[in-house]
Amino acid sequence: MDTQLRYQEWLNNPAFDEDIKAELRKIEADQSEIDDRFYKDLEFGTGGLRAVVGAGTNRLNRYTVRRITAGYADFLVQQYGHDAQVRGVVIAHDMRHGSQEFTLEAARVFAAKGIATYLFKGIAPTPELSFAVPYLNAIGGVVITASHNPAIYNGYKIYDATGGQAVPSLAEPVIAEINKLTDYAAIPLASADDTLIHWLDDTVDTAFIAAQKTNLRQPVMLQEMGKQIKIVYTPLHGSGKRMILKGLQNAGFKHVYTVESQLVEDPEFKTVKSPNPEDPEALTMALEVAKQKDADLIMGSDPDADRVGVLVKTGEGVYTPLTGNQVGSLLVYYLLANDADLADKKAPFIANTIVTSELGAKIAESFGVETVSTLTGFKYIGEQINLLQDEHDFIMGYEESYGYLIGTLARDKDAVGSAMLIAEMTAYYLREGKTLVDQLNNIFKEYGYYQEKLVSRTLKGQDGMAEIQRLMHVYRGLPAAELTAFGIESVKDYATGIDGLPQSDVVKFFFANGSWIAVRPSGTEPKIKFYLGAKGETQQVSDDNMALLQKFIVR
Repeated sequence: MDTQLRYQEWLNNPAFDEDIKAELRKIEADQSEIDDRFYKDLEFGTGGLRAVVGAGTNRLNRYTVRRITAGYADFLVQQYGHDAQVRGVVIAHDMRHGSQEFTLEAARVFAAKGIATYLFKGIAPTPELSFAVPYLNAIGGVVITASHNPAIYNGYKIYDATGGQAVPSLAEPVIAEINKLTDYAAIPLASADDTLIHWLDDTVDTAFIAAQKTNLRQPVMLQEMGKQIKIVYTPLHGSGKRMILKGLQNAGFKHVYTVESQLVEDPEFKTVKSPNPEDPEALTMALEVAKQKDADLIMGSDPDADRVGVLVKTGEGVYTPLTGNQVGSLLVYYLLANDADLADKKAPFIANTIVTSELGAKIAESFGVETVSTLTGFKYIGEQINLLQDEHDFIMGYEESYGYLIGTLARDKDAVGSAMLIAEMTAYYLREGKTLVDQLNNIFKEYGYYQEKLVSRTLKGQDGMAEIQRLMHVYRGLPAAELTAFGIESVKDYATGIDGLPQSDVVKFFFANGSWIAVRPSGTEPKIKFYLGAKGETQQVSDDNMALLQKFIVR
């Protein structure tokens, strides 16, 4: 692709405003930057579309937002006709650079296409959008967010009428419509006060929290323990602050403390290196508050409040982080062990992904509950809920990346409901004199010692993309002798479309000792990811197996 030609087109096109052109003039002598901004159009990945905010076809700006929205709108009208225009689209956003502007730009494009829109007045969690779409009987939804990505990013997620993220069967025809749009000047735009643009009141908020409360297993216990347990929660400057605090309060937790500076809606995330709750360092300030308050539990959500990180008090001033796999496994055990109606459910199941720990599935099996594994991306878990709901009851779904969904009130990972259940679970075990770490160790003793590790390599730009593709080729072509030397019994290449799953750029290696490694490019960041899963009859055997896995990925 001729990046210089595209660059000049943007500079000279009267459809683009002076701010965009001024930004582009600053890079006129930097061909590598021009190449990076214009070598492709934005693409959808496992978690929608994410990109650096700025001018260019490979950047998120008001013009690329308009183009994406126009393509989605054209698809909706073609697919659903007048029904799409009447039912409309719900739009939510976080606090990132451009989020509020991009939300209104999207609404103006939808309105110009005759489609009603329903906008949250302020920042709103992604799971609330997932809930709001079916609650309002909308035809679809949009969230403007880049989740936990660095501050220079923003993104665009598309949702279907069930509140699920766009799976390939929806995304592909939408992308086809987007690709038809090459003239930015031809994209219609309504006024910001168009009558088809509606602003939501707090009705959705109230209904969302009420629905979350129905998932609690021990409301009577919380009448007592809710007064005793101490919790520190931080939204990391994100959209979880209002709804998670409200959810914890409504669940009966009386002592919930926050990190005041991280309640500020800051698109720069100045108080953290990264607003990612997978990294315990992001919860450093919450840890200080917890030590001051002698809190039992620390929780932090990412900027769009669909994922939550956890630290547990395990000693005087000592707090132990739990991984997403560990929290997911604890939730599986807690939910199933405390479900009085489990025997009456129709073919109950949990859902995880092919890069998630096998411990949760092992626990579910012991309760007679099936596990459905999907490709990476919570959209596939939401899809399975919809596909199986007539004959199966969904218990919960989770990913290793700290995303959980309990029940069917949404179709996306949900830090709001998860925080409420994690807090309840903590209170339940504390009443028995145990921490979550104590309970996790009990689970290990019963089911085996499972541990997981994620190793990522960041490789940016065109060269980085080429290196990621080269590495994937290397792992696919490893000689049989090398695989045998490492004790690998079998290999699955999901690019061929196996196990009833869509084709995906993932290779998974299975070791004779029951451990495994999965390799895949990230769908949301310029990274190649290595997922390591080790198990053993003892902690030492599990540690030894993990050491072997780490040797395998060094190349």
